[in-house]
Amino acid sequence: MRIVDTIMVTTTDTAITTLINMRKLSRIFICVFAAATLASCSKEQNGDPFILFEVHGKVMDAAGNPLEGINVIAGQADVQKTNINGNFTFHGRTVPSDHVLLTFEDKDGDDNGGEFVTKTVEIPLRQKSPGTSGNYKGTFFAGEVEVVMVSKNVEMNPDPESGLIPQGNRN
Repeated sequence: MRIVDTIMVTTTDTAITTLINMRKLSRIFICVFAAATLASCSKEQNGDPFILFEVHGKVMDAAGNPLEGINVIAGQADVQKTNINGNFTFHGRTVPSDHVLLTFEDKDGDDNGGEFVTKTVEIPLRQKSPGTSGNYKGTFFAGEVEVVMVSKNVEMNPDPESGLIPQGNRN
């Protein structure tokens, strides 16, 4: 055998070995990808029941003025902001329930006309459509929700005689 033949055989052997190793790696990758895909599908099918919900509403100050830029939050991650007219639309997913808890939070300080106290509201839901399969239990809806934010500058002390919070201070 000549040196050229030896180099070609060695190079060919290395190429074949590399090709075999790449095929093994691609098979492993395909198996891992398939397992991950099946796991995510089975979570949807075998996981917890859930509903989809949609809430429409308006956020205002005590005088009825719309508040822009108020964060509307459900759970830990989902956040929407009110528009210039104080309106919001929130779409989310949660465990089956006849209500959803939304938190309204002022993050921009005085930019929207003052600083407001964070407020959590239980919003009743109505079923819009039933679930169609598996753990999906339907779509629920709440519209025309009005939330009045309380200014951080307003005293929340009740009237000493009646024990009631003055009208402008209610949340």
